[in-house]
Amino acid sequence: MTGCKTYGQRGVALIMALMLLLLLTALAAALVFVANMETAVNANYRREQVLYFAAKAGIEEARDRLLWTNATTLITPPQGTCAPAANCLPAVPAFPGPTTGNNGVFYVLGGTNPAAVTPWTASTIYTDDELCHDLYALPGQTPEPSDVRCVDEPTGNTWYKTGTSNIPWAGAAAALPYQWVRISWKLNGSVDNGTPSRMVDPAFPPTRPVCWDGVHETLLNTAWDSVNNVQIQLVTGNTDCTQMPNLLPIPGPAATPVYLVTSLAVDPISGARRMVQSELASHPSTPYIYGLYATSPACGALTMSGGATTDSYSSAGTPPGTYAGTHTNTGGDVGSAENVNISGNGTIVGGSIGVPTATTGACPAGLTTTQPNNGMVAGQTPPNTLIAAGPFVFATPPRPSGTTNTPYNLTKPPGCPTSFCMVPGTYGDVSLNGANKVLTLAPGVYNLNSISVSSSGTSVQISPPGAVVLNIAGQGTMASAPVSFNSNGSIVNTSGIANNFQINYGGTGTITLAGGTTAYAVVNAPNATVNLSGTGNAPAALFGAVIGSTITMSGHFNFHYDLNTKIAPPSTGSLNEISFRDVAY
Repeated sequence: MTGCKTYGQRGVALIMALMLLLLLTALAAALVFVANMETAVNANYRREQVLYFAAKAGIEEARDRLLWTNATTLITPPQGTCAPAANCLPAVPAFPGPTTGNNGVFYVLGGTNPAAVTPWTASTIYTDDELCHDLYALPGQTPEPSDVRCVDEPTGNTWYKTGTSNIPWAGAAAALPYQWVRISWKLNGSVDNGTPSRMVDPAFPPTRPVCWDGVHETLLNTAWDSVNNVQIQLVTGNTDCTQMPNLLPIPGPAATPVYLVTSLAVDPISGARRMVQSELASHPSTPYIYGLYATSPACGALTMSGGATTDSYSSAGTPPGTYAGTHTNTGGDVGSAENVNISGNGTIVGGSIGVPTATTGACPAGLTTTQPNNGMVAGQTPPNTLIAAGPFVFATPPRPSGTTNTPYNLTKPPGCPTSFCMVPGTYGDVSLNGANKVLTLAPGVYNLNSISVSSSGTSVQISPPGAVVLNIAGQGTMASAPVSFNSNGSIVNTSGIANNFQINYGGTGTITLAGGTTAYAVVNAPNATVNLSGTGNAPAALFGAVIGSTITMSGHFNFHYDLNTKIAPPSTGSLNEISFRDVAY
């Protein structure tokens, strides 16, 4: 008998098992590869996001330090408090150009080692390879087409200034990886090398600087015609946006400069870069139309009596102009939304009076005088006249947050040279009592519920020199009288510049400057009752400007309009972010 052999099928199961193992191995390798790829993609995405937010943090630091009220501002004195001056940005940014050498570009250096960050050096991970696209025509730099990196940097070192970042952990191992922020003045063609579709207005030269009127980007020495939606040439020769005339029915600053702010973040390990760019500008402040202006439609909204007088001077210039050197009987203008009432022997306006042409109710047209020697100083050039103007509407100053209707305990910290000292911040009710007491305020912004200075010889002074802004809430028991300077209490502003002491109040309470008060100050309180009064033994004087709902000036109170307040006090709010974009460099 013959047997059947099956040896030919031996090993098939092993081969199948090996093939299956090989397939599983391939699948496992693929899964590992995919997982690694996902990890790498996630790591790259995370790195890009970290760099994006780091670069954005650089923009926000610049946005914060461009506020003149910031304790570490980059703005030059006297408006700001930046020091040393060699590391300060001009209050009006200088225009970068091929021959000016005026430090028109400013770098804030950051990262773990700011000293090593040199954006002005070519071919490094920190190089500013976007600068050649902004049309500054800096010496020795080669222009490049859009989306092409700059191949060189400007020559020399007079075209830029530098400062150092002061955000938390700047210069330490834990510092954010943003390396530098560049601040400069935007030009008409700074976006995409002057591509017409990206210019503010291609009808004007691409190198004309850009300003902000609160609504539109406008060009230096032009204004936006909202009727025809075009830029209109106004004047030539100005180098400061705030000095331009405008098309509004009120005089004053038309605009503020637009800062072109560029920020670079670099990953310290991989060298990956992320660049972003923003356009920032302060909102133009409300201009002061007249030295005294009452916004109420009531009869006698502005009342002058008892020998009160007005005239004008100007603190403009460097050094500032003085009252003695610039005084004139023309220019002490006053105005009202309805009617101005002048009474009492010797009460006179050393300027023009502005009131609407149409009046309501029992109000006589425009101006009421009770005695022959009341009215306006005659014989001036230009003449003091009754003019048809207004009524005008002023923005209400916002109520500061965080204040409380509780007394603040004044203190004398170490190094305080007077009775009491305060630094910028948020407080409750500040009351200075006791004869010959002096409260020293460091320059900056103070958010207060109220302030009262009521004893003979008491005063509030600014030291060191600078600008103080009082934002008043006026809540609770102090709602009726949030600001009061009485009984010879004075404001000591040795700069002689009214803009350096500002009182902003949006409520309807009463602001009082009485007795022998002497002050260089600006009062912006369009909804409040403002009382300005002196006495026969203690005449009072205010050098500056006042906006109130009603204004009563009496008792030998001398008002001296600082014409420099036509250049409205600079904005104390955050800068507007007009645009924000990624830059592909």
